[in-house]
Amino acid sequence: MAVLDGAEAFHLDAGPDSPATIVACHGFTGTPASIRPWAEHMHSRGYTAIGPRLPGHGTRWQDMAATRWPDWYGELEKALDTALAIGKPVFAFGHSMGGTLVLRLAQQRGQDLAGVVLCNPSLFDPRFTVNYLVPLIHPLVRSVPGIGSDIARPGVFETSYPRVPLPALNSLRRLWRLTRADLAKVTLPIRIYHSAVDNVVHPRNTQMLLAGIRSEDVADHVLPRSHHVATLDYDAQVLFEGSESFVAERLASRSAPQ
Repeated sequence: MAVLDGAEAFHLDAGPDSPATIVACHGFTGTPASIRPWAEHMHSRGYTAIGPRLPGHGTRWQDMAATRWPDWYGELEKALDTALAIGKPVFAFGHSMGGTLVLRLAQQRGQDLAGVVLCNPSLFDPRFTVNYLVPLIHPLVRSVPGIGSDIARPGVFETSYPRVPLPALNSLRRLWRLTRADLAKVTLPIRIYHSAVDNVVHPRNTQMLLAGIRSEDVADHVLPRSHHVATLDYDAQVLFEGSESFVAERLASRSAPQ
């Protein structure tokens, strides 16, 4: 199927002098367009940035209904392998479900990463409908209204599906369960940014994440003026500059004499 305008995967090459490579992952029903400004900021500072388009995303919601979380995770792993082949330290950035996938990557392949940055990552949804109805009705009810464009800034819209495919949402529930169970495996340096008002991911997700990981170098930052898609919202620059500072600090730490 044709890819929506702006929803294409990207590889922003900063050349052989780039000190590190960034792998950035978008969220559920979204596209690389939502995290591209984040990646472009890092590219403008001299870093190579790679943003995969997850299977089933960026075309039609019906395509996504046929995909499951291992498909999305597999695409992120391919991007990581591409980044590793460049031969520089790799940092993984993730927004929303992209943050969940990055956490899974940190659990499974933490030795391949220098650090992670998460923006409004998801680990569960407290709603009754998601936890009890979706597992029952997803074979019969194929989709419900979409969750995109939760942005406080007027006139800004996210490229995302108008419908949420329930078979894919049910698979996301399984990814959440696996990722929650293995939170203690996350020991990498990590920065977390969460919005003060998020109408998609409940604030308890961040609390659960902080309580479960075993990273020693960890910090959580509140984005006071943004909603869920903070990468396109009022506090985007705070996220971008904080991510840049984190990467620079970690690179300096890796190169310092022990």
